[in-house]
Amino acid sequence: MFKLGEYDEDEASKIADRLKEAGVKVDLKPSISAIMESAIYMEGRASQLRERIDDFTVYDRFIGAIKAGLAEGVEAEKFADRYLSILDPSWKGKMAEMAQFMEEGSIATEDPSGSPEEMMDRATSLLEKLEALQFLDAALELNDIGLEGADGELGEDPLLRIIVDPESCDLEDELVSSILAVRLEKIVEVKLYELTTPLAKNVDDDFAIEYPEEYYKICSVGMTFERLLDPPQGASKVDADEFRELLLFEEDMEDFTMMVDGTAVAEDIARTLKKEGVIKIKGDKIAWKK
Repeated sequence: MFKLGEYDEDEASKIADRLKEAGVKVDLKPSISAIMESAIYMEGRASQLRERIDDFTVYDRFIGAIKAGLAEGVEAEKFADRYLSILDPSWKGKMAEMAQFMEEGSIATEDPSGSPEEMMDRATSLLEKLEALQFLDAALELNDIGLEGADGELGEDPLLRIIVDPESCDLEDELVSSILAVRLEKIVEVKLYELTTPLAKNVDDDFAIEYPEEYYKICSVGMTFERLLDPPQGASKVDADEFRELLLFEEDMEDFTMMVDGTAVAEDIARTLKKEGVIKIKGDKIAWKK
């Protein structure tokens, strides 16, 4: 079988349904995956961290935004939005533009001078907002501040946790700790029966637009097996090396040329074709049954 990829449950079902409608035989195998992330951080009073971190200005801004939000008495469910708006009043617009850029590959803006560099700056800004949210969560937790009623106070020298670069800090410092976070997720492996992959040409037109990588992967497998269903012209049998050469080819895809190299899996492909009754193998020779 051909492994197309691993997806969350909903995405796997959507892909499978579209391919099944085209006649491709699909197998879904759910499993649990562990995603690990590690980080080095400093945890201590603001006064202690200010002495150890070269540029503490950004964290002073975070602290100020938290205090401002608490002073306003913002409702718990709206606090994160208000906190980010205090830091950057335009953050929602930037996020919407980035979402459009990720979906469509471009954005329509009033400023015709918008450039990839500008989009990169906006992406960096959004990453900074993620850091700000991590800072917020840690500050509220470490200082036992509950947002219900928004009656908490951060204090003049709050406890903070800040992610740091291990190469720019003293790992022996008493404030330095490490964390390994493990997140368990359900993933679904999407596998296709190779001999049905040529039927992917019947998939709806939008599939190639929505899932271009998957579409061309399936096409490459489909073209590989389709060219092996019949013996090469002028021969009813080939040796192993000649069979392997059949798995290296180019295909005109109108807008580009696809180069396919299946030589590394020649034996696997041969076994699949033999199992499906397409070929028979005797020693170093491979013969087609029709």
